[in-house]
Amino acid sequence: MSKILYTMVFDYTGGTYISQVAAESPKAAIIDWAAVATEQDLSTWKLTREELAQLSEDKPSPMENCLNVWCASSSTDGGLMLLNIVATKTG
Repeated sequence: MSKILYTMVFDYTGGTYISQVAAESPKAAIIDWAAVATEQDLSTWKLTREELAQLSEDKPSPMENCLNVWCASSSTDGGLMLLNIVATKTG
């Protein structure tokens, strides 16, 4: 299976953070994104890698009336984590 470039739009504690990751599916994109988050990112967000990985515990939900856009969420003691996953480029 070919990897797709996904744009990850992460909203947490009033900040919006955007990055990209190549993966085989939206769920795999969440897992890979959480695995490659830098220590600086985790420090900025005041999250552990395990807390970030909680976003992959549920199946990403397709966004209504949007093509190739999904949403995942979870919460921590710090608040709601909201992640939008956008298939940016196929192939």
